[in-house]
Amino acid sequence: MSKLLIILLLCFLNIDCKVENLINLNLEFRSLETKVVGKKGTLIASFMQNDGIIFKNSQKEKSFNSTISDGTNNHNVECGLWNSQQSSFEIYIFCNIEETIATGNYEISFETKPFTYKEYNVTLKVGEDKSELKFDKIDKDIIDLYSDAQSIIIENSVDSYELKFNIVSYKQEKLFLNYIFLLECKNEKNILKCPITKKDLLAYFPGSNSKNKISYLNTTDYEQYSLLLIGEINIELKDIPKKDVFIGIKKLLVDTNEHDVPIAYETNVTDISNYYMLGKGFDITFLNKNNEGIESEKEAECNFMKYDNNPLYLICFLNKEGENKLLEIQNEIIIKDYNDLYNYRIQPVKNEEIIKYSNRGSFISWYYPQVLDFTKNTGNISILYNIETPNSLNGLTYNENEKDLVCEKIGKHMKKCEISKEHFKGKENGYYFIKHTNHLGKKTTSYEVPPIKVVLSSTFISSYLIYSLVLFLIMI
Repeated sequence: MSKLLIILLLCFLNIDCKVENLINLNLEFRSLETKVVGKKGTLIASFMQNDGIIFKNSQKEKSFNSTISDGTNNHNVECGLWNSQQSSFEIYIFCNIEETIATGNYEISFETKPFTYKEYNVTLKVGEDKSELKFDKIDKDIIDLYSDAQSIIIENSVDSYELKFNIVSYKQEKLFLNYIFLLECKNEKNILKCPITKKDLLAYFPGSNSKNKISYLNTTDYEQYSLLLIGEINIELKDIPKKDVFIGIKKLLVDTNEHDVPIAYETNVTDISNYYMLGKGFDITFLNKNNEGIESEKEAECNFMKYDNNPLYLICFLNKEGENKLLEIQNEIIIKDYNDLYNYRIQPVKNEEIIKYSNRGSFISWYYPQVLDFTKNTGNISILYNIETPNSLNGLTYNENEKDLVCEKIGKHMKKCEISKEHFKGKENGYYFIKHTNHLGKKTTSYEVPPIKVVLSSTFISSYLIYSLVLFLIMI
């Protein structure tokens, strides 16, 4: 009995009783993912393992100690292992850099003895080149969030969902799901909670079992960066039957385009859910006549887009010099795998409208804010447009009767424009598409992004006030 107690005591004191059963996890340094750490933040290094070991751990817990040095002073830091994907051989080593550590230039050392973490015997290997181990600590707050992988199951009976992230540091930075869907989040007791409606999920993520990243907008360089310690967001549909949608192509809406500026057709479909995503689409054939008059067929990648108060649009990227037109569709085209809600069935059509293509342009991925409310803003409102090549898209406007917006390029993929209430002079509350100047000097509507909601005046009475007024009249 006494021997058994001794064995149990040794195990309790964290002396491994089954050393021979530990799994050897050999990790080789790849790169330092975090080059700058804020006041309180996390240093992240990428390591690779080539043994085919399945390692999954998304708990931000200490598993070993490391050291950072500025050449004069050394600081102990707590580190751990993180990987939320069972299929990935890339494993992150994170180290907590506390606020008490002074700002400066540091180098981290991963030269540690093999250590035990759960059922693993972990060995870290770092090459002789130590230049990749250097980072800066600055006196500034930098976004730092982490979470396990999360799943959202879209069901008919559920209208709202929520994502949650643990906060190390957060100062209202803009977060995106899958780099394009802007999240609106609130900090509740150091947990960032981000509600999402079913309507938005179906508009941005209609594909089944999609795995998505969380990114943020860095307002220093206006680039989007993934948050590496947030696991993948899995989104899938459950028990929502598909419907057949019979599509008639009505008319051409964009008859002049440039490279990476999509064309658009209006269709006869109106009663379906919204869809905003430009992604892997489907091919439709066009007939091209080049500048020498030679005709040939050209495949264009297309997407369907549906916005509030608008019909379904067919958006196509047709990058072919000369004149283009839709090749006659003689037989129904059935598109099954594009959207989990619908089977799109494009009906036969002959459309002879000509599209004139030349020069370079670009498309818009997203914009912010999504509402221009001039009842709450007396001055200009700044609006950000995420554009693939910002210098190739100019003359932005919502109202051709007024001057173009005053814009500046910021970062690699962004334009910041100032917009005033006067820009909508003579207009009413409503939804407005952004337009740009095409290569013929005229305006082209950018149908690849939703129209922006514009509030110019408070012309409505809230339902609460109406209810109160009716109740008052009844009482008297």
